[in-house]
This record gives sequence, C-alpha cells and structure tokens, in this order.
Amino acid sequence: MMQDQPPLDLSKDVLFLLTGQWDDADGGPWLCADCCTMEGALAVNPHWVDAITLVRVDYARPRAEIVALLDADHQNAPTLILAGDTVAHEEPEAVVNGLRIFTDPKTICRQLAATHSGARPK
Repeated sequence: MMQDQPPLDLSKDVLFLLTGQWDDADGGPWLCADCCTMEGALAVNPHWVDAITLVRVDYARPRAEIVALLDADHQNAPTLILAGDTVAHEEPEAVVNGLRIFTDPKTICRQLAATHSGARPK
C-alpha cells in the first residue's frame, strides 16, 4: 500500500501495470495480456520508462494506489494518467477527478509514442 510512500509525482504521465502473474479462486497462474503488451512496448521503447512514472501494482483489488488517484470504478491496469500539461493525442477514455486516463494498451502506446517518440502499434 502507498500510505508509507510519498505521493506520486503527477507532473509526469503515470502508467500503472500489474506486477506479474497471479492465482485466484479460478486457478492460475494467470497473466494480463494488456499489461504484457505494455511490457513489450516498454522493452522496445526503454526511454519511455525515464519519461513517465511507472507504478506496478498487485492483481488483487482494491488497488489502493490507483483508487487513491481515481476511484474504485477506475482501477484497471494498465492505466495511463496524463500529466496536467501533457497533450492528449487522442480523446481520453475518461476524466476522473480531473485526471485524463487511457486504459487500452494500443491507445496508451500511441499516446506515449506521440508524446515521447518511439515505436507504436500499427
């Protein structure tokens, strides 16, 4: 939980990803294909990691780090929260607590590529 950590720096774009695999009542291990897509994009564009704030969260809900900024209805991962001065190159999927967000991995990749350069999905 984040209560022992300093608040996130929202002067940079913030990307939330799941930490990795998990097990649940339905079995497992499982993985999030959308987060895997983002991990691949970060591997191809390692400069994005320096340009944004990357936060990895556990699968279990509630995801306190995300809920603290958005709300319980918007705790998906991946989620990209745009910094206040970042130009949105596509219409944000939602605006929650005044924060513009994207959750689709292809849209997130296009946004990061447009803002910070690099490869994007075709």
